[in-house]
Amino acid sequence: MELYRVKDTMVIKKQIQREAQDALEAGNYALAARNWVEGHCLPEDEGALAALFNRVNNLNEKSPNPDLCAILGLIALDFNSVFTADREDALIQCVNWSKSGLQVNPNHYICSRHAGSALYWLGDYKAALKFYEKAVQIAVSPVLEIRIFNILNRQVEWPDFSKLQIDIHTNSAMEAYNAGVELSYILESNRISSSIESERLAQLKIDLYERGYSLYRAAIVGRNGDVINCDERTFSMCCHNLALELKDIDRSIAITTEGIESHPFMGILQNRMTLYQDAGYYDLLIKEGERILDAYVDDMDLETYFCTLEIVCAGHLELKQYQAALEYVTLGLEVFKDVNDMEGIWESEDIVRCYTNFYIHKAQAEEALGIVTTVKEAAETAEQILAEMPDNHSVLISRANIFIEEGYFEQAMECYQYALKLGLEREESRTVQVAFYNIGYLQAVHLGDHQAAILSFEQSMEAGNTDFWCYYWVLHCVYHLEDNHKTIQYAKLAIEALEKQEDVAESIIAEIYEHMGVAQLDLEQYDKAVVTLELALSYQATELIRENLKIAKAHVNSSEGFFKKLFGK
Repeated sequence: MELYRVKDTMVIKKQIQREAQDALEAGNYALAARNWVEGHCLPEDEGALAALFNRVNNLNEKSPNPDLCAILGLIALDFNSVFTADREDALIQCVNWSKSGLQVNPNHYICSRHAGSALYWLGDYKAALKFYEKAVQIAVSPVLEIRIFNILNRQVEWPDFSKLQIDIHTNSAMEAYNAGVELSYILESNRISSSIESERLAQLKIDLYERGYSLYRAAIVGRNGDVINCDERTFSMCCHNLALELKDIDRSIAITTEGIESHPFMGILQNRMTLYQDAGYYDLLIKEGERILDAYVDDMDLETYFCTLEIVCAGHLELKQYQAALEYVTLGLEVFKDVNDMEGIWESEDIVRCYTNFYIHKAQAEEALGIVTTVKEAAETAEQILAEMPDNHSVLISRANIFIEEGYFEQAMECYQYALKLGLEREESRTVQVAFYNIGYLQAVHLGDHQAAILSFEQSMEAGNTDFWCYYWVLHCVYHLEDNHKTIQYAKLAIEALEKQEDVAESIIAEIYEHMGVAQLDLEQYDKAVVTLELALSYQATELIRENLKIAKAHVNSSEGFFKKLFGK
């Protein structure tokens, strides 16, 4: 299906060009201009374009015509090298041709637009504004409406974006797509103080891409006979941009697929690969990544190459295809070794992230495959990575973990604290969470300082950590210090977090309920203690839980007997 569709649109493009050439020779200059200018279909071959320019120019010199001027104006704006290497001279000539055409037909849209664009690029904004305003009176043009707003506000520090009102109902898919691109630039390069206006413009950008997409799709996929909008390349780019904006992942995937079937390019394939990752379609992600690596490896920079490798590797891990993941890790690390001496390579955050992740993926795959790495080997690897990236928080935390396995707790603490310092300086909340958590674990499990550990765990939670194991370990500490109220508090948080945590042993769950039940017992909350301890017993039947449950039930029964005697019930 893909090949036939591309072939069909190529045939249509040649048909448009042939029809335009025939119309030119027949004196139907309006049809010729429609096909070449509005269809964005000038000959790609420079020799053919030069011949067309000479033919149109000769005809126009004999008898000035606005449609001929429109063709010459487009060549001057986009392909001036066929008649002059001087860009400024070409723009001036474009203005002259456009004015000549407007003398014949003052309401000629393309001549008005071309004159405005040439003056815009020449920096004569006042004159450009006059022609642009005339053009939008003749035909709908969201691109020119944006240009007019930019001209009027080019020296305004805080433009009033509520005045940027755009009519999206153009019948030119290219016009809608280009307007979406221009709006995207506005949103990226301006501080829009009003959130309402920012949201309106963001939605307007999507609406423009949707308009372009629907016009292109009707022509290319629907084959409605609209030859002017039958441009598979720009359709693919429009699909790419629209898919990036939508929140509906499955629709975004469908749209990128249509674009890829029409005209594949690396960016839209990467877009669909990321969508597959977000949707959890890991088998499709792997196929897409491998396709990108096969087809575009020679066109990639190192960041793109490593990111693609790492995403494919992560996809294999998600599918528990550990051997395949290990093969990608090996390939990635081999290439890293080859390019290690390249200037500035370690300044890229993406490259550093991929390099770190490859070692993480390697450890995960090797553990699953039963490949044993000694503590000594792990330490040597961590030291090697730190030599390249001494300020990498992930590697610092990994090295600290290895120090703990080696029994070097002081060195481990130094690594954790340095990682914490980097996380605070860079405002990386997850780094701060992990560093505080690991410090707390070291203090609780290896140093026996439960009071200090509680503070570390709580600081991890203050930084946003809602992981089950953080609640579990702080619960362990407060229970050890016999803080009954906090024991109940953190037990409840741990139980709530259980829903998101996989593979928690039933003995751990029983321990949480047991700690909570004992705290309730100490606080004389006997009814609650009975319920909680019975839950603990359902997960693990230990003698300690049974004994505490007996005590709680005895107190409940004793209380009931007392009240019966007191009130005669």
